[in-house]
Amino acid sequence: MAAPHSLRELDRAQRVLETLLPATGEILREHFLSRAFTRTEKAGVNFTTGADEEADAFLRQALGHEFPDSAQLSEETAPLDWSALLGAEDVWVIDPLDGTGNFSRGTPHFAISVARVSRGKPSIGAIYDPMTRDFYLARLDRPHAYRNGEPIRVSPTEALRETVLACDWGWDLPKRKEIVRALDALCTHVRQIKSMGSAVADLAQLAEGRIDAYVHSGLKPWDVAAAGLIITKAGGTITTIAGREWNIFDSSILAATPSLHPQILRLLTGILS
Repeated sequence: MAAPHSLRELDRAQRVLETLLPATGEILREHFLSRAFTRTEKAGVNFTTGADEEADAFLRQALGHEFPDSAQLSEETAPLDWSALLGAEDVWVIDPLDGTGNFSRGTPHFAISVARVSRGKPSIGAIYDPMTRDFYLARLDRPHAYRNGEPIRVSPTEALRETVLACDWGWDLPKRKEIVRALDALCTHVRQIKSMGSAVADLAQLAEGRIDAYVHSGLKPWDVAAAGLIITKAGGTITTIAGREWNIFDSSILAATPSLHPQILRLLTGILS
């Protein structure tokens, strides 16, 4: 098999994603509009739906057919310990429906995320919004991120007082208190704080300049594998909340425009480890 980062493999992966994600999006769109799906409770306050599971099975089967030698890490089937995949050469990281809470309540803010990862670093990532049918893509070998084939860029916002900051609340309940502490440090400095219920969709908005910064303390690899590459290629800066070098297996993230990131990081110093 060719190396995951080879031009030929990236071209093929892009062609597959450009067909597969919209097809998966139609599955979710149909369930969303018909309201015909089951709901299953998980640990804590987390839950899943039959739509998540159907989209997940569709994605994994199709990717397994096209790339039989690649490993897969998907939200719906992930093991409790995925540490063995940190150094894996070729892994598809999949979130079939990020924003299940919004989806289940009839709020059209959710997205699909798929990325191909080698040793923890994405080589290609795609996000698809089933309701707007917007398709976001970035590749390691290209200088830009794209929405529907057009280059996108993070916002030019430089002043904290003009900043629109997004955050969200993880399923790990103790980590929610970390976000409360972070927001306490930030709330009097920024223009607006949003919690919109889908890390994947929110991070796509950051990449195209609709929000300026995003903070979260409890993300999983499938939430950020595609978005991290897309934001970086769109000119954004990403670290952990503590300012350390970030990778897709970190649970905390601070993503922002290059001008805002150091300003926000200073305000968060000492708040979270």
